[in-house]
Amino acid sequence: MTKPDLPRVNATQTITLLKRLIRIPSVNPAIENGTGEYAIASFIADWFRKAHGFDVYEQRVSKDRFNVIAILRGKGNGRNLMMNGHVDTVGTSGMAIRPFSAEIERGIIHGRGSCDMKGALAAMMSAMLRLAKSNERLRGDVLFTSVVDEEYKSFGTANLIRRFRADAAIVGEPTRLDIGIAHKGYAWLEVETLGKRAHGSMPEKGIDAIEKMATIILGLEQIRRRHRRREYPLLGTAKVHTSKVAGGSDWSSVPARCVLQIERRLLPGETTRDATNEVEAIIRAACKRDSKLMAKVRLIHHADAMEVKNPPHLSILQNTAHNAGARGKIVGVPYWTDAAILVNQGKIPTCLFGPGDIAVAHSPNEYVRIGEVINAAHIYAQTAQLYCNMN
Repeated sequence: MTKPDLPRVNATQTITLLKRLIRIPSVNPAIENGTGEYAIASFIADWFRKAHGFDVYEQRVSKDRFNVIAILRGKGNGRNLMMNGHVDTVGTSGMAIRPFSAEIERGIIHGRGSCDMKGALAAMMSAMLRLAKSNERLRGDVLFTSVVDEEYKSFGTANLIRRFRADAAIVGEPTRLDIGIAHKGYAWLEVETLGKRAHGSMPEKGIDAIEKMATIILGLEQIRRRHRRREYPLLGTAKVHTSKVAGGSDWSSVPARCVLQIERRLLPGETTRDATNEVEAIIRAACKRDSKLMAKVRLIHHADAMEVKNPPHLSILQNTAHNAGARGKIVGVPYWTDAAILVNQGKIPTCLFGPGDIAVAHSPNEYVRIGEVINAAHIYAQTAQLYCNMN
């Protein structure tokens, strides 16, 4: 494989860009009353317009929320590659650092969103600029797509695929420069138990909905035991955990209602019906043992798992990563990403590849290694050049 002749990435400019992105608060508005993504999306759109050479689009998702699409047009008869990243972050409560300071220390840069995933956004933007400045015009198009709302319900990418498509895509989630080709989905389930309210001095006159819920919670271990018996390649086992429980009204009353929220992580091929059936089986068994238990489960929200086999750009991405000194190992990841929408609804073969370690994403001391960001920019650009010049 011939190594492309590309202008070298400007490390200083890439770091400056990353700092600027981190310093723009972009907490998802569904989380901690976040400020939303308007400011950062506006910055990215203006950045591409000032860079010249790109067709720039603002795709409205809702009021004050829009995706930014910047396209470097090819001369034709090549393949099109999409580079995708989300601009929203989780909240900042409990952080041990100033969340938007973008402070640099010993080769790492701190800040909310630095790892998830403004490091990848800066690398992708630098790669796009690098390609635009090259003397060689690619045959296919390269699309940079920054999207909103990934940290909640992914309305951004769901809207994106209604208008923009590509032959392949890279989502820049933090993989430590490994290549993710599979991840789990999830189902959010809500279980409700109904009891009978009574005065706390005479609890025997009531039915305690919280105690009834405790029986169901203990029953989840049966589901976990079944999960441990099935191992899926790259992804391990399915997972289930309790997320939130709420019930009761005051100290002196037996609670008449309790609500439990459960998250079930889905393997490829599993459905929300599978997840719901598991909990319904626990409820049925509990009801047989306790005639006073009344419970029901319902699905609140879900997102499918993702798996791609032999995506067309995989070997190019892996070889380019190896040539740049990155591990580039083929992996599955435990977290959910917008890649599932690109693959399942958009029918776009997609890999996950980005700087950063998911273990520090969303953490009180979130950071990304600057060297990984610079390396990712080179790998994105080289992969795009090789892939987009294919027939």
